[in-house]
Amino acid sequence: MLDARHSGITEGRIMIGTNPRFIFGYLLLLGIVAVGVILSSVFWLTSRLDKLEQQGVENVVELMVTEKVERVKVSTADYAHWNLAYELVIANDKDGLYDNLGSGATESDLFDQIVILNSKGKVVHVYDSTGSLGSPEDFDLEGILPFLARLKETIPADYVTVSGIGTVDGVYGAIAATRITPDYLENSESAPLPVMLGIKLFNEDALQAIARLTQGTGYAITPVGDPPADPAIELAGPDGTPVAQLIWTHNQVGTALRTEIMPALLLVCVSIFGICLFAARYFHQQSKALDRAMMVASTDKLTGLLNRSGLDEALRAPKVKARIDAGHVAIIYLDLNGFKQLNDEHGHDDGDQALRITAERLRDAVRPQDLVVRLGGDEFICMVFDRAPGAAARAVSDRILINHVGPIRFAHHEKVVTSSLGVALGEPGLAWEVLMSRADQAMYQAKRGKLTVAVFHEADDMANAQAGKHGAPIAA
Repeated sequence: MLDARHSGITEGRIMIGTNPRFIFGYLLLLGIVAVGVILSSVFWLTSRLDKLEQQGVENVVELMVTEKVERVKVSTADYAHWNLAYELVIANDKDGLYDNLGSGATESDLFDQIVILNSKGKVVHVYDSTGSLGSPEDFDLEGILPFLARLKETIPADYVTVSGIGTVDGVYGAIAATRITPDYLENSESAPLPVMLGIKLFNEDALQAIARLTQGTGYAITPVGDPPADPAIELAGPDGTPVAQLIWTHNQVGTALRTEIMPALLLVCVSIFGICLFAARYFHQQSKALDRAMMVASTDKLTGLLNRSGLDEALRAPKVKARIDAGHVAIIYLDLNGFKQLNDEHGHDDGDQALRITAERLRDAVRPQDLVVRLGGDEFICMVFDRAPGAAARAVSDRILINHVGPIRFAHHEKVVTSSLGVALGEPGLAWEVLMSRADQAMYQAKRGKLTVAVFHEADDMANAQAGKHGAPIAA
């Protein structure tokens, strides 16, 4: 609970956002948010750069694989759809076959292997750029069978070349299969024709060439059934279905950049946070100093209660204004009896002591949500906030009167200092000035009548009735 002396002022300051703890928290939160935005932005941008780089590399690798397959397909068709090629195979001219076909594998980079099958599907010639195959019988046709099966589904007269990714002795490569077809052959739909296979392998040298171009590492080809990797591209067989995937380790440019700039970035973030923390502490201290100055300006130095300036500030608080407008308030106006005589006979020190004791008694009588104000001299008001202001004001005024029964001890004597109380009850829409005027009138009515009870603002006959009912007059 807030102290009754300061609750209205503190409430008003919180409502306008000048509480020192709020200012400190706002600036500290600003620093945290600023650092968070910077770091998250850098992480997002560098991650995005990694993604764009990966997509670019994937496009390049896919283009290289597609170009390799297409090149083998075109070159194989160019070699096989040729009258001389057909005549050399039929004549089994080994020298002519080597000079016109086989040299494409052994002396150029168009093929790694060229394989020729006779019309019965038997391997009769193999030309290998590495020279590792000793004879046609050493060539394993198992990886080529899907291409041959696909080729059998086509019509020879259409000059179809089947291409895609396959394996040769467990090594993946771009493979093309087509019939060796002359231009002059009639009834080619039914004629058995020899077949040429053009092969360009994805050996270690080929993968290294891709790696050098894309600046990636760890290029390898794995079967399609293996767990998918990222990044990777699918390699399609002769029927268009994936048979393998080309995987590699991506060169993460964004991550490398982030690692490079992170020390400087952290230094910037620490500096920003430090500046916000310094500003928060500075404004926190300034706000506390301002609060202290406002408290001094709004507090009565003698009694510690709110003064008129503090009352004006409390009245500007939105919640206080709302309660007054709703009529949920009562004003108890108090004036000490015989205060001038006390000052004249015993001096201002005793007068000040009487004011301090009165302030303490008023603080003890009100509730935490109520306010006590010293208007000046020996005049005080208590602002009682309640949805039933009449009952609350009566209870508070009774406690005030009870507290004033006891004598006040001074340096050399003690004295009972009585008070006159006037009470005015708020009404919906009733202006503060009117409410204060009514309380003032009620107090003067009690003072003129020398009453020992609180006088509520009402008709004169009601005041006289209260005087006769509740007590005898007292000396002013």
